[in-house]
This record gives sequence, structure tokens and C-alpha cells, in this order.
Amino acid sequence: MNTPPHIIVVDNSQNAQELLRGVLERSGYQVSCASTGEEALKLMQKGVFNLVLTEIIMPGISGLNLLKMIKERNPDVDVVIVTSNASSFTAIRALRLGAYDFIVKPIDDDEVLCNVVKRALEKQTLTLENRQLVRDLSEKNQALAEALDMMKTVNKVCALIASTLDIADILRMLVESAVEQLKVKKGYLLLVDKSGEHFSMKVSVGIDIQQAKNFSMRHDQGVSGMVAAKNRPLRATSKVPQALSPRILEEDPSGEFLATPGILSVPLQINGKVAGVVTISGRLDGQPFNDTAVDFLTTLANHAAIAINKAGSFHKLKKTCR
Repeated sequence: MNTPPHIIVVDNSQNAQELLRGVLERSGYQVSCASTGEEALKLMQKGVFNLVLTEIIMPGISGLNLLKMIKERNPDVDVVIVTSNASSFTAIRALRLGAYDFIVKPIDDDEVLCNVVKRALEKQTLTLENRQLVRDLSEKNQALAEALDMMKTVNKVCALIASTLDIADILRMLVESAVEQLKVKKGYLLLVDKSGEHFSMKVSVGIDIQQAKNFSMRHDQGVSGMVAAKNRPLRATSKVPQALSPRILEEDPSGEFLATPGILSVPLQINGKVAGVVTISGRLDGQPFNDTAVDFLTTLANHAAIAINKAGSFHKLKKTCR
């Protein structure tokens, strides 16, 4: 159930307070009253308010000064002047200070007050919706720019990968390009050995060289084993799911290979079989991997697989010709 809008009525007249409170509460609003501007400011420090109705002539802080202070502290809170001071000069000054509207007492028709309040609250809702739309649009534009940047990088890297017949260079470019473009702390490539029983680490970035050389893990263990078995990418946010924790410990018991936040692994499929797994982790910007990142790494892995196939065919042909 939605909480009704909260309105502060500020008037040094008790009768005026009760009159306005009654009209507003019958319309479904939550109402708090204050007899001075000072009381109103204290109320606003204690809670969230959508609208303020204030008299101008009051002891202490005047209604116009209260209006000015409210707009300086929280421009989103609208203020309606409800006053017996009907001078045009006062009305113009109030509107220039940011008042939403100006109502002259006595209020002969409750609908006048209710309509002004309704319009003010509708305007607030529209303002918030517009801000959200602008934020959403900005995020989409940023995502599009990121996707375009990654497409350009993919084209460059794929061209480099396609230009070499050295399988070691292909694998190195795959991992290094992923680490650089996706701005992560660590990355590595595990390949299944000839027996098909174990993974070994063939390329690594941000990992101790000796530990990378000594790495060995059964093909059905760890995050990489899961990715290889399912033959599809795996993405974990900064908060790793509890079900994935045992797999992470199998692959990285010392905490050397995987960084936080975020893990992204994709299979490397060659000749219809998963030959290895590429894993990157530890986003430097602290953000989770999005769909663009998954597509980027998957595309790199696919192009690397094509280049490896081509390199393999070339070497076979070369041996045949000897």
C-alpha cells in the first residue's frame, strides 16, 4: 500500500491550521502542523514531506523567508502560499522565490485548495519520472558507447589473431585482450590435456608465474569444470552465490587465481569439443560483468578457436608437404 503524500501546514492561527488540516485529511493526505517557520523547519529535519502550505505573516521567520529556506535546502519540496495578505507585490515576490502557487484566505471553496495541492503533487511525480527517464537514457547511451567500443576492439583483436599461425600467440592475445578491454585484475586460460582428464594453465595475467606453471585440476572440478561441462558462459557478480563457493575453492584454494569483484568464464570450443576455459575476474571499476562483456569474451574465444583451427590445418599441411 502506497504511503499518502505528507503535507506541512504552517500558520500561527490555530483555527486556520485545523481548517486546512481537515480539508487535506478528507482528501487522503497525511498532515502535520506548525505554528512558526522554525517549527516547520524542525519537522522537515525529522521526516520526508512532499508539500508545504504556509502563511506569510507569522512571528519569527516569515512565510517568504521560510519559502526561500525550503527551496535552498530541498528544491523538490513545493511550497504553496496560503495567506490573507492579498497584495500583488507579495504574490509576485513569492512566485519569484519559487512558490508553486498563491492562495488568498479566506478559502471559500475547498476545491480551490484541493486542486492546487493535487497539481503540485502531480508535478512532483512527473519531475521524478522525468529524472528517472533521463538516468535510464544516460545508462543506455553509456551501454551503447561501451558496446561500440568493444565491437571496435573485437575487430582489431580478431584481425590480429587471424594474422598469426602461432597457437601460443593466439591464446596469449585472447587472454591479454580480455584483461585489458574489460579492465580486470586477473585472467587465465585453462586447457584440457591430451588425456582429457586434467586442466593446465597455458596463459595467465596478474598471476604468479610459478603458481601458474604448477596448476593442475581435474577436468570436472572448479568453475572451469562447470563451464566446460555445460559449454556455456558463467558470470558471477561481486557477491558470489553460495552454491558456487565450493567450485571456487577447488579451482583456487590459495586465492591466487581469482580476484573480486566479479568472475566471468567462457568455454573455448575447438572442432566441436570444449578444449579449454577462459576466466577473468576482479573488475577494476567494481561493477558486475554485463551482457556486453559476456558477448565480448565469447566472441574473442570463438575467433581464437577459428584461428587455432586454421593454424592446426596449416601445420598439418606443412608436415604433409615435407
